[in-house]
Amino acid sequence: MSLDPAQRHQIEQDAITAAWEAERLAACDEAIALLREIADLERDDDGDVIIGTDADGHNDLMSRIASFLAANDR
Repeated sequence: MSLDPAQRHQIEQDAITAAWEAERLAACDEAIALLREIADLERDDDGDVIIGTDADGHNDLMSRIASFLAANDR
């Protein structure tokens, strides 16, 4: 049985929406993982998170956060 153009269009739109929602959920999962990592970091006397760097001034966590934001900033 053949689909009429309106049905085909609706199926295509539903597929696009489902793919977008799956992408957003994956991004949320990644963001939650980064936030959990931040929550586990050492804190100073005021309760502020201490984000340290290596001898060259690099921080893997901050690099991953920056990459995440660049990839998901829409």
